[in-house]
Amino acid sequence: MTENQPINKVTYWQPSAGNAITGIIQGSGTSNDLLYDEQKTLFLQEDNGAVVGVDLNRYLIHSLKQHNAALGDLVTITFQGKEQKNNGRSFNRYTLLVDKFTSPV
Repeated sequence: MTENQPINKVTYWQPSAGNAITGIIQGSGTSNDLLYDEQKTLFLQEDNGAVVGVDLNRYLIHSLKQHNAALGDLVTITFQGKEQKNNGRSFNRYTLLVDKFTSPV
């Protein structure tokens, strides 16, 4: 996946447990945040044409790489909710599906 020019008129996905988002990958980017240092964002275009930014955690970054996600691929991300590890730390649980773009012949 490559980083693109900034995309105008982006809203950011702020899911509740059980929410999903589906869209075509338009690009990715990195922003610097005072609290979190560097935040990676995936930009998805939904069916209605809206571009939505999805903040990526380590799991999503790793899963996108494993699926060789690229511009034009259709992605569905589902937020399962917050879970807690045995050591007491909490994390956000997601599932990811990637439908690879195939160009028409």
